[in-house]
Amino acid sequence: MLRELIHLARHAPSVLALQRRLEQTDLYDTLMARGDDAGMYARRAALVSDLRGDVLEIGCGTGMMFEHYAAEGVRVRAVDNDDAFLERARTRVRPNVELVKADARHLPFADESFDAVVACLVFCSIPGPEVAFAEAKRVLRPGGELRLIEHVASDRAVPRALMHAADPVWLWLNHQGCHMDRDTAATVRSVFPNAEVTDHFQIWSAGLPAFPMITLRARRD
Repeated sequence: MLRELIHLARHAPSVLALQRRLEQTDLYDTLMARGDDAGMYARRAALVSDLRGDVLEIGCGTGMMFEHYAAEGVRVRAVDNDDAFLERARTRVRPNVELVKADARHLPFADESFDAVVACLVFCSIPGPEVAFAEAKRVLRPGGELRLIEHVASDRAVPRALMHAADPVWLWLNHQGCHMDRDTAATVRSVFPNAEVTDHFQIWSAGLPAFPMITLRARRD
């Protein structure tokens, strides 16, 4: 925990300075690029590069995931509800990616439309995440897979309590509705009982807290 606090204190002043100087989309891209350089790039690729068929990406943001999908054999519909992020994402769209403005809690797709649903660092900020996971299950075909990367609350008692206490401050700082203290694995399991966390890790990048992170997979029975 001490290492994480030192990391946060070291980089917080420069990030706050960036926040005052940059538009939200530019700030997001800057911080996500730093995370990619620190190891997230490879994890994004591992999450989706083998997917084929019809794929839904929830909360595509500015399109940082698009380059990691296979060039052939996969058709991606990527949704977000932020106009500025979608405008930036259009600059990264590839021939097999279609952008759709939509709320993750009210997906505009028929039941059983997709072979996979993907999300990367978005369920921290979706209000009512259990509703969004139920929507993800609804649009998955039988046997279809949910895959996500997310930062989560610590599984250690003291850090977890500190994250709960600090969450209101973090919400005020990030301006994106991002919570640091969600137990996303438990929320997924309330909808997908077979959900499995396949990896626990941290990303130590300049500008982002070194939150606990998970990679999770689940199937629709």
